[in-house]
Amino acid sequence: MKGKRILLVEDELLIARHIEQMLKNLGYQVAGVVESGEQALQAAAEKSPDLVLMDIRLKGQLDGIEAATRIWKLYSIPIVYLTAFTDEDTLVKATLAEPFGYLIKPFEEKELLVAIELAYYKYQADTENKEKRRWLKAILSSITDGLISTDREGIINFINPVAESLLGKTAGQVVGQPLERTFLIQEGLTGRTSGLNLEWLAPGLETEQDLYLLRGADRLPVELRGSLIRDEAGKVVGSVLVFRDITQRKLQEERLNYLAIHDALTGLPNRLLFNDRLRIGLEQARRRNLKLGVIMLDLDFFKVINDTYGHSFGDLVLLEAGKILKQLTRKTDTVARFGGDEFTILLGELQNAEAGLQIAERIVQAFNLTLMVDNRKLVITASLGLALFPDHGREPEELLKRADLALYAAKDAGRNRVQLYSEKI
Repeated sequence: MKGKRILLVEDELLIARHIEQMLKNLGYQVAGVVESGEQALQAAAEKSPDLVLMDIRLKGQLDGIEAATRIWKLYSIPIVYLTAFTDEDTLVKATLAEPFGYLIKPFEEKELLVAIELAYYKYQADTENKEKRRWLKAILSSITDGLISTDREGIINFINPVAESLLGKTAGQVVGQPLERTFLIQEGLTGRTSGLNLEWLAPGLETEQDLYLLRGADRLPVELRGSLIRDEAGKVVGSVLVFRDITQRKLQEERLNYLAIHDALTGLPNRLLFNDRLRIGLEQARRRNLKLGVIMLDLDFFKVINDTYGHSFGDLVLLEAGKILKQLTRKTDTVARFGGDEFTILLGELQNAEAGLQIAERIVQAFNLTLMVDNRKLVITASLGLALFPDHGREPEELLKRADLALYAAKDAGRNRVQLYSEKI
């Protein structure tokens, strides 16, 4: 602090000269000596001192406290009060200017040195802390995740703009409110709803289960991370919660899960999902003593269509075939694409073999009609093989194999027909 410039505000001339000399003896520069609050304001503006020694009782309209308050507010220059008065009212009023120290007159050079050095040290530390807080606030406000911090009681003391947006509330609405009443979450697995509190954060919140932030009637899927903040003694002094909207991630996961069990072209169940439904269907058929049918279907001469019109047109034909099959089957049935032009159909809850054959015959007839595909008229036929549970097999692989054998028998017999599996095939 030595060499720094000090502004002295003192309305008693002899005392002012004495303090001025002490400052010089201690190695400080005296930026000016003034005797009123008005002069102090002007000198602070013009000379930008590093610190102000301010007498509380001054001549003029502005007393030392009012002058110090304005100087601190306008220029953020640290203040050390000089006073001969130590009554409680004066000291309480003096704190409004956020002083960095007091000196009770009369005082010695050593006391003046200590007061100035301590005041400037506190000022520097305060300035550094404020700067760090500004940087921290700027950083927390700019991150793309929502962030909320609380005090040791779980009362919100900070919320960044992203958190405001995700909560649908402003900082003014939530700061000062309990986190538990502000941040309501629902567990995806159990459906249980609760307010987030310090007990959640105590072990360090980082969960893999699905969690949803409740916003009135809306649910927002979120990823949460949080923990308690402790001081050096390990005592809880607050908490911090970081969260983000994972709606897009959820949609992507759902899409990937869908594609894992569905055909990308037609949207029909794929081989994996069909096999799973076949297994479940067989269990139900055994319990209820019902029949179940498995149809294997090929589009006749599909390779010729691909070679003639191209694979893009062939894809359109497959799409049209999928639509026809969906229209002709029941809610209890499953239509799947096994690959290429091969489709499978699970016929559930059949009372007898004739019921399965009737559905298969309707499919053959539907494919004999003229279709309009990409502005081209086309007649597509299909060959079908049908195997029944329990007549032709009791296990999934057995039924699929025998339906496939029946399909090849239908092709060998001239195509565009249904063939029921038999041992003679």
